[in-house]
Amino acid sequence: MKQFFTVLGGMGTLATESYCRLLDERTPTHRDQDYLDYIVLNHATVPDRTEWILDHQKPDYNPLLIEDIQQITPLKPEFFVLICNTAHYAFDRLQAATSIPILNMLQETVNEIKNIAPHAKRVGVLATRGTIASGLYDSYIQNAGYEEVKPTPAILDATEDLIYHDIKEAGHSDGKKFHELVRTMIEDQKCDVVILGCTELSYANEMNPETEFPVADSQSIIVNRSLARALAIRNGNQ
Repeated sequence: MKQFFTVLGGMGTLATESYCRLLDERTPTHRDQDYLDYIVLNHATVPDRTEWILDHQKPDYNPLLIEDIQQITPLKPEFFVLICNTAHYAFDRLQAATSIPILNMLQETVNEIKNIAPHAKRVGVLATRGTIASGLYDSYIQNAGYEEVKPTPAILDATEDLIYHDIKEAGHSDGKKFHELVRTMIEDQKCDVVILGCTELSYANEMNPETEFPVADSQSIIVNRSLARALAIRNGNQ
């Protein structure tokens, strides 16, 4: 297989399924052969990223992702897509493991804010404790000229309850919880737009998309970037 890309997924599995589903739905097709060629690594046993970020005595997820990248690199994919915001904590370390580009979900998400909310000044972030505590989005948001608004401890607790208990543990989303999190960031924290900085939150947004507030959905955005890049390669424009 040529002109394919590789999805580094399984973090978590429902979010990876969501990525693939959205990618296939958005691909312009009239026949089977119009869909994109890609390999999905659903590496569900990769250790929890937040646990390691908060405590380096916990199992490190990076060696397994580096091994995945090194195993796939000889197959010569056009690019990699890493379907986990928190795993970008060691993005440079992962990119150093291959000469093949890895799309940067965080950078692409922040880049898209100008299209979602052109007059935005205050950008909120909903994400895992690891992403928030490590300041993963900080430099991207600040370099783009925005003011970053992080969740309060109460909002962070509620966010992780949705991510870990409802989606990862129970296997379903709670639309009421999700919409309340976004509303709280917009109305109570005075944000102009909210980054969904965890692919489980992107899954929640896909399952319950009725939110009236502006969100920068990291997974939806990286789906669009993956699609655009893959189609450009197919058409010989890259």
